[in-house]
Amino acid sequence: MYPNFGISAVGPAPLPPTDTLLSLRTGKVRPIGGVNIRSAINKRDRQGKWEVTPLGLVGDEHHYIHHGGPEKALHQYCAAHYDLWNAELPGRDDLFKIGGFGENLSTMYMSELNVCIGDTYRVGKEVLIQVTSPRQPCYKLNHRFQHKKASAMTQSTGRMGWYYRVIKTGFIEQGDVMQLVERIHPTWSLARVQNYLYHEKDNYEAFRELATLPALSEEMLDIFRKRLEHGPENMTGRLEGDNIPVVWRSYKLVSKTDLTTRIKSFVFEVEDDDKKVEGSDFGQFPFVRLQFGPDGSLSRAYSVVSGTTNRFELGVARDDNSRGGSIYLHDHLDVKDVIKVALGRNASAISRDEALDSQARKHIFVIGGIGVTAFLTEIERLSSKQANIEIHYAVRSRNDAAYLSRLPLGKTTIYAKDQGQRLDLDQVIPKSEDENGNTSAVYCCGPTSLMNACRAITAALNYPKTDIHFEEFGDATTGTGEPFEAEIKSTGKTLQVPGKKSLLQVLSDAGFEIESSCLVGNCGTCMVDICKGEVEHKGVALDEEQKKESMLSCVSRGKGRIVIDW
Repeated sequence: MYPNFGISAVGPAPLPPTDTLLSLRTGKVRPIGGVNIRSAINKRDRQGKWEVTPLGLVGDEHHYIHHGGPEKALHQYCAAHYDLWNAELPGRDDLFKIGGFGENLSTMYMSELNVCIGDTYRVGKEVLIQVTSPRQPCYKLNHRFQHKKASAMTQSTGRMGWYYRVIKTGFIEQGDVMQLVERIHPTWSLARVQNYLYHEKDNYEAFRELATLPALSEEMLDIFRKRLEHGPENMTGRLEGDNIPVVWRSYKLVSKTDLTTRIKSFVFEVEDDDKKVEGSDFGQFPFVRLQFGPDGSLSRAYSVVSGTTNRFELGVARDDNSRGGSIYLHDHLDVKDVIKVALGRNASAISRDEALDSQARKHIFVIGGIGVTAFLTEIERLSSKQANIEIHYAVRSRNDAAYLSRLPLGKTTIYAKDQGQRLDLDQVIPKSEDENGNTSAVYCCGPTSLMNACRAITAALNYPKTDIHFEEFGDATTGTGEPFEAEIKSTGKTLQVPGKKSLLQVLSDAGFEIESSCLVGNCGTCMVDICKGEVEHKGVALDEEQKKESMLSCVSRGKGRIVIDW
C-alpha cells in the first residue's frame, strides 16, 4: 500500500524537492497487442527541445476526448513507483519501467504525497503548468500490464500519477528542472483527494469542499457535485471495462522442418492485411495460442523459440499421448496452410534486474525434452550478458535433444535416458543463497514428475518465489479430472463440471465471458476467485498465497462443490 494513503487528517503536505525531468514522452493511438482495444499509452522517449502547447506536447495523441484536453494536457508519474510495482507484480519489469503508465513527464521525487491540487511548477526556463487532478485508472491498464486487477491495484495504492493544465507555453527537454512556484491548497495533496475519491466515499463534508475547490479539474468537480446529489458512482465499468476478446489473426505456415525424429520446427508468417501488430518483440517467455484442425476445433499453446509477432518459429514434439494437437500439426498441417493465432506472454516471477544478471547470480535451467522451447530466448538473453548459467537438459536419447546449437557450449549438460544418465536435482539445485550472499534462480519446464520434484526441492531449500519460474506442459494441464459443481456467487447459478471438461469450458458454454489466453495454466488470465470450497490446483501462474483465494479456471478443479466469482 501507499505510505499514509487513506489518512484524511487535515494538515499541510510536505513540499516537493526540486526535481529533474528524467524522460519526456509522446505517443500515437495504436492497438494494444492481443486485444481489440486502442490506446496511446505506449509512448516514445523524446530527445531535444519539445514544444508544450495548451493541449500538451506536440504530437501526443489521445484515444478519447476525455483522455486529453486543456485540463489533462500533461500526465506526470513518479518513477520511484516502478520499483514498488516490480516487487508486487514480479516478472513484468519490461512493462513496469519509465513510460509504463503512458506518462508524458517522469521524475523521481515528486509524488501523490507531496504534490497538491493547484500547485504551479516551472519546467525549464519558460513553461508553467498547474496541477488539476489525480489520474483515474481505467481497464486498459489490465491489458497494458497483463494482469486482470492492475487498474484496481493502481487505484487502491494511489500510484496513479496526475494531470496538469498549461499556464505558459514554451519548450522543455529531458534534464530540465521542475520547481514549485506557487502552492494554493497546501492541505489538498493528491493522496488526500484520492482518499475521498476511493476510500472515504461517505464523507459529504469533504465532498462539499472538493465540489468547489479552485483549480481542481471540471471533471473532478463534477464527480463530487454528483456525489452530493446521488451518492458515490459505480466504478466497475472504468476499472474492468467490457470483456474484450482475444484477437485471433491469420498466419500461414511457411516452413516445416524435422529437428529430430520426434520434434519439428514450424515457422508461421502473419497473413493479415494490417501487419502493424503492436510491439514486434514478444518479450520474456513468449507463447502463442493456435486454433487449427477440422473446423478450428483444436486449440493449443506453444512457446515461441524465435522471431517476432509478424514471423515466428515453434518447436513441437509429437506426443505419444496426444489429444490431437501435436499429431495434427505433425501429420496434417502443410506448408501454405493458414491457421488462427493469438499472441501471448507469460510473466516471469524472476526479475530482469541488470544487477541480478551478473556473474554473482547463478541461473539454473532444469529442462525435460521439449521443455527446452520455453527458455531458449531467455537463455540467449542471459548468455549475451555473460551471465552465470547452468543448463541441465534431460532427454530420451541424445538424438532427441533439439536446439543444441542454440545452447551455450560448456554450460549445458545432457542427460540421456537410453545411456543410463539421470538428472539428480539434489545435485544440481544449490541453496538459494551461498556463504558469500550470492543467490541462484531456478527455471524449470518438463514432464509433471520433473516439475513436481523441482518444486519440492526449491521449497525445501526456501527459495523465494522471486527466484523460481516454472513453465507447465503435458498431462497436468488438460483441465480434466473428477467431476465437480461450481456455484457462481453473483448469480447463484450452479454449473456441473464433467470430468472431460475444464471449468473454463463450462463457464464459456454457459455464456460467462472469462478472459483466457494460454489454456495451460501458465499465464493467469483466466483466474477466478474462490469464495468457498476446496480446489485441486494445477498450472504455475499462481503462488501459494494466491492459491488461497484464486484458481486457474483452465486447468484447476474443484473438489465436490465450490463457490466462485470474478
